[in-house]
Amino acid sequence: MTSQPTTEGTIMATPTYRALQGSAAQRYQEFFVPAIGLPVAAELMRAAALQHGDVVLDVACGTGVIARLAAAAVGADGSVSGVDVAPEMLEVAQSVEQAGSSIDWRQADAASLPYPDESFDVVTCQMGLMFMEDRAAALSEMRRVTKLGGRVVVNTPGAIQPPFEQMARALAEHIAPEAVGFVHAVFSMDDRAELEAMLELAGLDEVETSGYSARLDLPGPAEMLWNYINLTPMAPIVAGASAEAKDAMEQQFIDDTAGSLVDGRVAIDQPMNLAISRHR
Repeated sequence: MTSQPTTEGTIMATPTYRALQGSAAQRYQEFFVPAIGLPVAAELMRAAALQHGDVVLDVACGTGVIARLAAAAVGADGSVSGVDVAPEMLEVAQSVEQAGSSIDWRQADAASLPYPDESFDVVTCQMGLMFMEDRAAALSEMRRVTKLGGRVVVNTPGAIQPPFEQMARALAEHIAPEAVGFVHAVFSMDDRAELEAMLELAGLDEVETSGYSARLDLPGPAEMLWNYINLTPMAPIVAGASAEAKDAMEQQFIDDTAGSLVDGRVAIDQPMNLAISRHR
């Protein structure tokens, strides 16, 4: 059982982080973006090859990590739009300082983008395609709003790595089997050939796919576990479990990830899939 802060205010050796405060969207910005979003973004931004003055759309923008990087790259002469289906994500996105061009934030479904045909030089989508209900429609929309000769750049996580498998197992064994659905959804597009085929079926041309590895430097196991849970749809399922079940889940995850620790932090070399295509 993981120790808790005592009534006298002293903290035992292994504190739990289950009572982390803040909205899921705010936690996404504070935890997910620096720990996962930025490391994963570097190769996508290189592939996007943004130029000063480009007009860019980021689909499933979340709290805006790619949109802000794009705004800095295209400068004041360019423009960037960020679209997400979740208003809470966009609210946090608008609160974060940025450099470069202004960003137009809009709430919309990726399967029905609120822009005219051929509006953008580059369309990006980072780790969002696997969550979309109609992936084919979303990709077709990305193609539609891309200028002739413009680029669509997409990434998805590759094969699930041990710490995430260990998280899913701890959730299934101590909370509920349905709690692991989100973890599995994150890695549901790990097949690079499938990603390439989907872009081609959407009418995109010159599709090139490749793989790369993103080094994720995550907090210690308990902090990683509860941050991740509390920024996902798993949170209410876990919140309804007993204290004993939460303790057991946490302790199992701590024990299972011991082999993945570097200086007390969870280190993951996460495989990623990258697809670059053009609208011809």
